[in-house]
Amino acid sequence: MSENKIGTILRTPIRILLLTFCLYACSDHDKDQYQFRYDTEVIAVFSPYGTTGQTNADLLYRGMIQATDSLGITFRPIFPLTYEEGAEILAELVKDNKAGFKRLIVSTDIEYSDHLRGLADNGLVTDSDSTRLLVFDGDFKHSDVYTAHIPYYGMMYKAGYVASMMSDVENIIIYIANEKYRYIREGMTGFVDGFIQNKEAYFEVHNFSTTNEDSAEGFMLSSLAYATYARECVDVFDMILPLCGETVMGFLRYNREFPESFYTVGVETDRSSYSNDVPFSCITHYDRVISECIADWVDNRLEHYRRFGMDEGWTELMISEDYRSQLEPAAEDINAQAIEMEESYAD
Repeated sequence: MSENKIGTILRTPIRILLLTFCLYACSDHDKDQYQFRYDTEVIAVFSPYGTTGQTNADLLYRGMIQATDSLGITFRPIFPLTYEEGAEILAELVKDNKAGFKRLIVSTDIEYSDHLRGLADNGLVTDSDSTRLLVFDGDFKHSDVYTAHIPYYGMMYKAGYVASMMSDVENIIIYIANEKYRYIREGMTGFVDGFIQNKEAYFEVHNFSTTNEDSAEGFMLSSLAYATYARECVDVFDMILPLCGETVMGFLRYNREFPESFYTVGVETDRSSYSNDVPFSCITHYDRVISECIADWVDNRLEHYRRFGMDEGWTELMISEDYRSQLEPAAEDINAQAIEMEESYAD
């Protein structure tokens, strides 16, 4: 067989595959399915700390990318240098009403809430088909603002009860970034309520906002947590509950370097891979929540106030693998009650 004949035979299947792909890719059905919506945009204003890979802000960022990509709409994240700059940017965004253009403005940090509440009270927040404001803040309720609230009480109630089943846990310190945040108050209260249902313990609370001028700085003190606070906990406390964002990484680093120094509760995401001293993690699915909100907004179904609770799986307690045989039965026993407690809880 000649070389030209062989080349023809080899190239023919390739031509068929390319033609088939072209016909499929250029079909009207495919074009409609993946058509990009240039007139639809999600704009999110984050904190000056940005996304560190260890916080709810990172989960929100990932969720926004996934949602906007799947829906074929623009995503514009904004990372200001200061909270003041972020507040000014939000003020400009929420008052701008662009006809024929659909925008969802997302405030990802509760530090902006007081400023936005003042704007809303003075009629300076647009609520129309073209511009809508979504905030992540359980305390924010206003007719011109859309609010997503992820309650921590039930998940933390369950965590506290499970922790009480550990015979070597009797002294607990809770590190909080700032008690003005509702989810931190819910988490702290829920954990204590769940624990003392089974047995008594000594609890101590350290509030970073009382020792730092910046009310949000407590979320970003991992180096200080490792060098100072973790060392102070050894031989005093059996367990640390860190409601302080990225700061938890300092405690987890100390756990790795000094095994069995104390237990650290994982918060926001599964922290079991960082240390063997994480018996369980309290997980909040911010990425799924924001995806749901964006989809609802695109379909004009966004609710003015929606609670994303434990009963629907938006939050959950994940027992680390090495502790499952010990703690999983207690987690299953208390689950239904924790959901009931969350639904009836009022701050």
